[in-house]
Amino acid sequence: MRVAIVGAGVAGLVCALRLAEAGVRVAVFERSPRLGTGISCLSAEILPLWGASPHLFACARRLGLSPRHLKTSTPGWTVVGAGSLTLRTRWSGLEVWGEPEGTLSSRERRATSRALRRLLRAGRHGGSALPDLPLAQTALPWGDEAALHLLWRPLCRLLCLAPAEETPLPRFARLLAAALGARAHRQWFRLPDSFVEWFAVPLARALGRRGGEVAIAAPVQSLEPAEGGWRLPQTDVRHFDHVVLAVPPRDAASLLRGIAGLEALVARLSNWPEIRLWSAITPHTTHGWCFTPEADAWQAPAGGGRTALACLAPPGPERLLPLGEETLAAPWCDERFPLPAPSPPPLHPFPGLWLAGGWMAPEPTLPGAESAAASGWRTAGAILRPATAAG
Repeated sequence: MRVAIVGAGVAGLVCALRLAEAGVRVAVFERSPRLGTGISCLSAEILPLWGASPHLFACARRLGLSPRHLKTSTPGWTVVGAGSLTLRTRWSGLEVWGEPEGTLSSRERRATSRALRRLLRAGRHGGSALPDLPLAQTALPWGDEAALHLLWRPLCRLLCLAPAEETPLPRFARLLAAALGARAHRQWFRLPDSFVEWFAVPLARALGRRGGEVAIAAPVQSLEPAEGGWRLPQTDVRHFDHVVLAVPPRDAASLLRGIAGLEALVARLSNWPEIRLWSAITPHTTHGWCFTPEADAWQAPAGGGRTALACLAPPGPERLLPLGEETLAAPWCDERFPLPAPSPPPLHPFPGLWLAGGWMAPEPTLPGAESAAASGWRTAGAILRPATAAG
């Protein structure tokens, strides 16, 4: 069996590695001149909780990348002007310890801690017992407005990349349970260098050792059904039994445009909801997550002693940002991220055609590299199942 994968991001490379390990002949095509260009600073430089990234962790172990040699720290969040929250690992479970800066009373702190534990329990069971309302509208049963600003809004921005007014409470609880309720490796692992160098490059090398190939600076312009399979006429003359589109939905729509029978799918992918994220890396050292409400921005430790900044609004002199003028002088990257849909399109919408990417990942997976790895892993398994049954 021969498979072509369009896109050498996390989803495409993880899918290719699993297929190659099963003996499939894999060819990966990437339009950029380097690997991992579609990975944001938020997920590329920072892996907050390895326990919440089981697919990334499994692939890292297969590549011989043990996180035991990386520095660890206790997960914690600080909200500028409000206080901090530390999550400690204990033999009996997860302990929540808050340090508000005089904004919450002891009673409110205890209520916030109980609310977090209650949300974690509900999230582990899928959040079915929670009301299907936006998080901001269900704040009172979980504490009060002060607790909402202290904890729920920053965590919602981080986990869901969406404001509390638009995020359903069950979805927030599921992602919170995935991030904080994992049984093993609840600490942060600070990467020694960039995520691309540490993960994507060794993964591509491992793929080559198993007979696969990765072609960078090889843009795929169109797809062409042929003889029960597919051809990539402007990129490769070979015949492929399957094609995996591990690209954003709008790019997938442009490749599928003109193929009979896929008009409805192309229209849906063309109108897929997206969110903009501004991110930057500065040569500054920080030891924990910090959220600035006025700037709606996150500051977090990155690899190599640097700091990653991410916000959902454009930075500028009129907005108060972390690190002050040093932040404004940093080169900012403006990226668009497709949001996961409540009802994603079919994984296998056409014979020999497959979709992969973080926007296709099933819940609960965190946005970014882990959701992309989960989608690539699942897509490879779906391709291999019919082949195993036939064999």
